[in-house]
Amino acid sequence: MIFFDVDTQRDFMERTGALYVPDAETIRPQIAELLRFAGERGITTISSRCSHEVDDPEFDIFPPHCLANSPGAERIFSDLPELPRIVISADALSDPDALLDQATHYLVEKKAFDLFTNAWLAEIRRKGAFKDQECVVFGVATDYCVRACALGLVSAGAHVFLIEDAVCGVSAEMTMSTIEEMRNAGIEFIRTEKIVGGWDRPPATETR
Repeated sequence: MIFFDVDTQRDFMERTGALYVPDAETIRPQIAELLRFAGERGITTISSRCSHEVDDPEFDIFPPHCLANSPGAERIFSDLPELPRIVISADALSDPDALLDQATHYLVEKKAFDLFTNAWLAEIRRKGAFKDQECVVFGVATDYCVRACALGLVSAGAHVFLIEDAVCGVSAEMTMSTIEEMRNAGIEFIRTEKIVGGWDRPPATETR
């Protein structure tokens, strides 16, 4: 099992943030619970983190947000999960020898809303690290970065579970159509309690 913690950063999750996702503060308890659980159980976790420069092309679409090394770019739970941490910069190159270690927290930076635009992580996916893995996705925003993550994992052959009480979207209409799209792609929708309360099947073997 692998957790994907998508863009849970201050600029998205806090009302004063530069690109606040409506009602994002309501999912904070579930995100904290999931991240603590990952640390306690040694579940490999990949946290995506937007890390922009002032002239990034994304600012032609969205207002400036998550500028590198700014307070808004910080994760709201910067100390979770309590696992050995590896930071993968947005400019990291693809590495044909790279592997995912068990019980490790990967903090993967990116300059676009799709976390697989990070070349290092894209190479991990290309090599089949997520094929047949149970991948649990949560964070923001449902209709943008969460969508890209979940569908990107489906395309890699993963069994994807979206934590429906630990995601928020920007637009209600787009979120509804995104949820339908994800259901049609075979993504399963479950709640936080399903994960932390006891998984009814053994987790898939971790990839190294």
